[in-house]
Amino acid sequence: MQIEYSEIDRVETPLGVLTLRHYRASTGEEGYEILIDGAFLMASHGSHAERAMAGLAHARLASRTRALTVLVGGLGAGHTLRAALDLPEVERVIVAEIGAKVVEWNRRYFADANAHAVDDPRVDIVIDDLSRVIDDHPKSFDLMLLDIDNGPGWLAAPGNAGLYTTDGVLRCRRSLRPGGVLAVWCPQPNPGFETTLHDVFPDIDVETTSAPDEPSSTIYLASG
Repeated sequence: MQIEYSEIDRVETPLGVLTLRHYRASTGEEGYEILIDGAFLMASHGSHAERAMAGLAHARLASRTRALTVLVGGLGAGHTLRAALDLPEVERVIVAEIGAKVVEWNRRYFADANAHAVDDPRVDIVIDDLSRVIDDHPKSFDLMLLDIDNGPGWLAAPGNAGLYTTDGVLRCRRSLRPGGVLAVWCPQPNPGFETTLHDVFPDIDVETTSAPDEPSSTIYLASG
């Protein structure tokens, strides 16, 4: 299969240069992709892992009787945001996104893929580094759905490394409400990150998810 690419837009961010490009495959499939410093991040096609992560995290909640506040990091193609909005009892979703242009790209290029998620009235998009958003919201979130970069251990932007350290995970725990759940997407198992989660949370699970046309993913879930 041959794929043709054409660059549409790019923007510099504190973590690197984000690029939006269009792709068209010889099979007729076409869509859009976002890269950082030339490394692939996400595309308009494929949302199984994001929906699985949101569903697994929601099922793990200690209580689902109250209106839920969710943190999504980051926006990307909007798949994780769409999955969060589709969960029951979700009242508010805060999205941490480093690149303001990505919001524009979602409206112009990814809206069909994520059902216009950024325009849902429950959504509040904060243009800032995820770590700062976490620090600014102590004990605020019932769910934290983190699909940042290419996951712990496969970073395209070195500036994201601190999020997956013991200190970064501790900061995440401080942002959770009692009984809340942290979910982290990873392309495959990462024993080092699993150990870090165990150091901070008393209760974690590791799930594997896959779909016929998508690679398998590892979802880390932590609470307590």
